[in-house]
Amino acid sequence: MRFIKHISLEVVIGAVLYQYFLYDVFFHHFPPLEEGLILACVVWLIYLVDRQVDNIFQPGLDQRHHFHQGNKQLLLLFAGLLGVLIIFLLPFQREEVIYAGTALSFAIVCYGYAYHQGWLRLEKELLTALLYGLGVSLVVWVHEARAFLLVLALIVLAYQNLCFFALLEKSSSFYQSRLRMSEWVLIGLLSGIYATTQDLFMVLPFLVTFGLTFILSRLSISEDRRFWGDIAFWSPLIYIIHGIFST
Repeated sequence: MRFIKHISLEVVIGAVLYQYFLYDVFFHHFPPLEEGLILACVVWLIYLVDRQVDNIFQPGLDQRHHFHQGNKQLLLLFAGLLGVLIIFLLPFQREEVIYAGTALSFAIVCYGYAYHQGWLRLEKELLTALLYGLGVSLVVWVHEARAFLLVLALIVLAYQNLCFFALLEKSSSFYQSRLRMSEWVLIGLLSGIYATTQDLFMVLPFLVTFGLTFILSRLSISEDRRFWGDIAFWSPLIYIIHGIFST
């Protein structure tokens, strides 16, 4: 369990599950395997590289960063293999997905540069949530404009989660207020989506992730809560399992 947490595998699984959930909602089948696989590789690569960059500028942040520092060569080799696999998978992606992914990758690089220059640090969590939500749902929104509300809900959900993580690192009235704001926005968004669709299973994964993060944020501060906060993004399993058994 600790190894999974240290290499951020639970985050990768959560991202792919939300991609599959959103894709099935709008297109009534799961995305091609290569689209799920390239998302997993990209998310994993970003997290591995981010840990190494953090260790350069802010060494010794937590157990995860200590793990990445102690296994630097092996993890860099694995990151390289992920990069090769991403390149191998690119020819199997649809043209519009490649264009959108390239634009989003450029935005991530610009954000990374701006952050390590000391710019926009106050809105780190907001920008990270935006890039995460757009990346996870990329294969959906490039084809379906109606996905806007669900993509927005995913972005706010990620922001709620990141504000919770920020509070794990240190107490902050700023993130406390942002956490509360994200919760009210999510309640409004999910209520609106349900009122429009009358489909409980369309909003249920969001509600479960929201509820788990809400509960965790009210418990005592503990680093172990971070892992369970990431696991909260596995909630689309409810939708997927329901879909399998209802057919």
